[in-house]
Amino acid sequence: LMGTARMGSDPERSVVNEWGRSHDVRNLFVIDGSIFVTSAGVNPTRTIQALALYVADQMKQRLANLFD
Repeated sequence: LMGTARMGSDPERSVVNEWGRSHDVRNLFVIDGSIFVTSAGVNPTRTIQALALYVADQMKQRLANLFD
């Protein structure tokens, strides 16, 4: 399902931040279609792949500060 774990900066209105890290559960990352705000009109596979690469890059850049 898409949109069940919304991405956003406000923990009151979203489940994960802008790079897939949970607002509430430490060191949990969600990288799939559920972080979309709404469903797309086309197959989301390529967008999910792009998001996964983006989140992986963000994790790599922040590795020293991620796991607290």
